[in-house]
Amino acid sequence: MNCMQHLNGFFSQILNNDRLSPTHISMYMSLFQLWTINRFENQFRIVREEVMKVSKIKSVATYHKCLTDLHNLGYIIYEPSFNPYKGSLVSIVKTSVIQPQRRNIDSAIDRSFNSLEDENLMNLSKNSPNVNSIDFQPPQLSEVRMYFQEKESQIEEAQKFYDYYEKIGWTVAGKFPMKSWTAAARNWLKKLDRVEQGSR
Repeated sequence: MNCMQHLNGFFSQILNNDRLSPTHISMYMSLFQLWTINRFENQFRIVREEVMKVSKIKSVATYHKCLTDLHNLGYIIYEPSFNPYKGSLVSIVKTSVIQPQRRNIDSAIDRSFNSLEDENLMNLSKNSPNVNSIDFQPPQLSEVRMYFQEKESQIEEAQKFYDYYEKIGWTVAGKFPMKSWTAAARNWLKKLDRVEQGSR
């Protein structure tokens, strides 16, 4: 493996890719370093804490988003593990065969979570004129599952959240364009906690 040739190819390809931010590049370089340490194996396991430390990423949501984006754009092959004791698998795609494209998002089951309204999220949508809703990218189901797992919630609840917002087109209360799906997820979990506490 010619490291310099690979990196030159990577940086040449990202010049015209507006979807990649400095955070994505930092994540990719961290993965490339781990790939080098693993002697360029086709697949290698990563530990979230280690990758976040090397890439200087502080947010778990940002960590998952960067991995998912790099996967969707064809720079890596990412196979998440939902077992906290088993690292996820990553493969670095050779720059000569990268064909950037967004892969199909998992189809949702037609279920709903009735009477879910959030005034704070509605206000966020109304009062954030500097945020362009076109930039919002709906998460993948695997990304939502990882987020809920990080919050020590059940995978089934992540599925309910994903199905609900997929059904209403990733809007707030079915009316306002969503700005942040993680904010909606935090609100979902807060409501769930209140329901569970009220049933005790």
